[in-house]
Amino acid sequence: MDLTKNFKRNERVTWRVLEGDCILLHLDSGVYYTLNSAGRFVWESLDGKKSLSDIHEAMLDRYEADREGVKGDLLEILEDLMKEDLVESDG
Repeated sequence: MDLTKNFKRNERVTWRVLEGDCILLHLDSGVYYTLNSAGRFVWESLDGKKSLSDIHEAMLDRYEADREGVKGDLLEILEDLMKEDLVESDG
């Protein structure tokens, strides 16, 4: 996946942080999702202004892990969010 791309949260998804977890509700499907701390970090970063590369660098600053491992986690989280129609490409 191209790390220069920007993604944003789907406007049809509402979310809240509850006891450290990020709870998402897709308003069209009615399905709830729960994100762990890494998922929450990615979710909150998907504002349409930051590229995946920017988010990757921010994750490297936050989490103690190797570069490729963090990249793999980011792409896996993004794939899961895209599969459920929770995010969309911004452009």
